[in-house]
Amino acid sequence: MPSGAVAVGAVRRAPVVPDWRTALAELQLHSRVRWDESLKRLNTWRIGGAADCVVDVQSLDDLAQLLPFIREQRVSWAVIGKGSNLLVPDEGWRGLVLHLGKGFKGWAPLEAPRTVRVGAALADVTFAQRCIEPGWGGMEFLVGVPGTIGGAVAMNAGAHGGESVDFLREVWWLDMGGNLRHAPAEAIEFRYRFSELNAHNGVVVTHATFELRESQPPEVRKQVDACLRFREEKQPRNQPNCGSVFKNPEGGHAARLIEVSGLKGAVRGGMQISPLHANFIVNRGEGTAADALALIEQAQERVFRDHGIRLELEVQHLKRLPFETLVPPPASSSPVS
Repeated sequence: MPSGAVAVGAVRRAPVVPDWRTALAELQLHSRVRWDESLKRLNTWRIGGAADCVVDVQSLDDLAQLLPFIREQRVSWAVIGKGSNLLVPDEGWRGLVLHLGKGFKGWAPLEAPRTVRVGAALADVTFAQRCIEPGWGGMEFLVGVPGTIGGAVAMNAGAHGGESVDFLREVWWLDMGGNLRHAPAEAIEFRYRFSELNAHNGVVVTHATFELRESQPPEVRKQVDACLRFREEKQPRNQPNCGSVFKNPEGGHAARLIEVSGLKGAVRGGMQISPLHANFIVNRGEGTAADALALIEQAQERVFRDHGIRLELEVQHLKRLPFETLVPPPASSSPVS
């Protein structure tokens, strides 16, 4: 690309020096801070503009400083894990993005049988692969979920008939006051692709404990391989995508509804409803958030016209999160010193 040229879909903007930049420097964080940083590499659709600031959060202590800072300074903020299931706007993000780093990728088997405590930034596929050797079954489906454990808890991720909550035993999170809290899974509300520990409620999951099912390594590997084969055969793997765009409506499948409505393979700009799986929208190389939104709206309108069903988004817009924690701690939760 010639010097000074702008990529298709990019939005040129003058760098902004936020009025909270000096105050952020005074926190003396041990995490890397990047200014005017493109968010394309931080989401699996590879779209969107730049953020004023990205902090690669490396420790619980740093995160416990950042959340009260955000609240006190009234900084627009968002949190990103692996960046799947996320739509980043073309104009970028005026504010602070928290990106959980290696300090949140722990894997610690516990004394209780088949029980492990893991960090929120650990990739779902890594979790599934590490369950093979000890013969821990039940969560093989995570090998096909392109996210992290924090997102799997916050969104109750699932596939192939399984959900994260089925094996979740305990969760730790930080509230906007920087307070670390802990609760058993049964004290927290979970439902299909939802938990009250979503960042939209002003909380950030830091780690969680899971209890797996007793199995044998060959059987766990067999199930992991089956999930991988399904993904390779039925879902687009070689083009950037966000995973499933829509939640499945009760008693049906979003992909089938979109296909019957004649939109499988539909193109808008650089984005396309996948010819392989109609609940995936893929980036063909120069796609933009505007292109993705156009296809999303077209699919919703056509499916409602043809079937009377309103498709609900599973992909989430990158949007401003609250300055206060919006959910009270569960009655059986406890602060962690």
